[in-house]
Amino acid sequence: MKILLIGKNGLLGSEFDKIIENNKLSLSRNELDITKLKETLEIVRKYKPDIIINCSAISNVDYCEENIEQAILVNTIGVENLLISAIETKALLVHFSTDYVFDGNKNSPYTIYDIPNPINIYGISKLLSEKIILNSGYENYLIIRTSWLFGKGRNSFITKILSLLNQDVIYMTGQISNPTYSKDLAKRVMKMINENYRGLFHLTGSLSVSRYELAKFVLEKFNYKGKIILVNDFPSKAKRPKYSSLDNYPLEPLRDYKSAIEEFLSIT
Repeated sequence: MKILLIGKNGLLGSEFDKIIENNKLSLSRNELDITKLKETLEIVRKYKPDIIINCSAISNVDYCEENIEQAILVNTIGVENLLISAIETKALLVHFSTDYVFDGNKNSPYTIYDIPNPINIYGISKLLSEKIILNSGYENYLIIRTSWLFGKGRNSFITKILSLLNQDVIYMTGQISNPTYSKDLAKRVMKMINENYRGLFHLTGSLSVSRYELAKFVLEKFNYKGKIILVNDFPSKAKRPKYSSLDNYPLEPLRDYKSAIEEFLSIT
């Protein structure tokens, strides 16, 4: 089983790169620009992977809002180029999407049957990538929607919280979703690949929490003595869904954020 891993240096890609030991070609964004169809096809045709795992994306939500063309180019057109390549070589295409395809107006976790309605460019670009795959007629795909990814080596909400330890006052929103450990996600997705899962799924940590409560949990581990203040919203370029927790049915969710963060902090 030959695997082509794209985006090897990212938060999730780096975890896949660790656990996939043999028969892989791992490429960074600099080594493969998925926005260029010719270049993408050439690499896929040459390597002939059985599986293409796409971890390449622009996930900075505010950056996407200001750089619409680049966001669509990478998060949408790049995925279409990978799909074209996967169809030609009959490879399984594994692609990751986001809770931000939803508007946050629901008061219970979003299921795979709920209708997406993104409220920012990032969410739109990821929903379009889903639709390109779903409407293609190609059935050899695995789309995983996840949320609030954190892990080692790259910036995430958890590492941002840690960078605030020296501040006397920290402001956090009540935005709610499911923190998900990139290490856990990569391991489970590899298991799903080996068990021949196909289709669209939600896969996140088992517990939902607000940014405010999550910050309190993390900072208490370091005996933070300052104030954490709950605010409605921050001035930002992109809107964010206030509630975007995902229901993992029919999958079992990943472990809860508390034990995952404790492990993450112990190795950080």
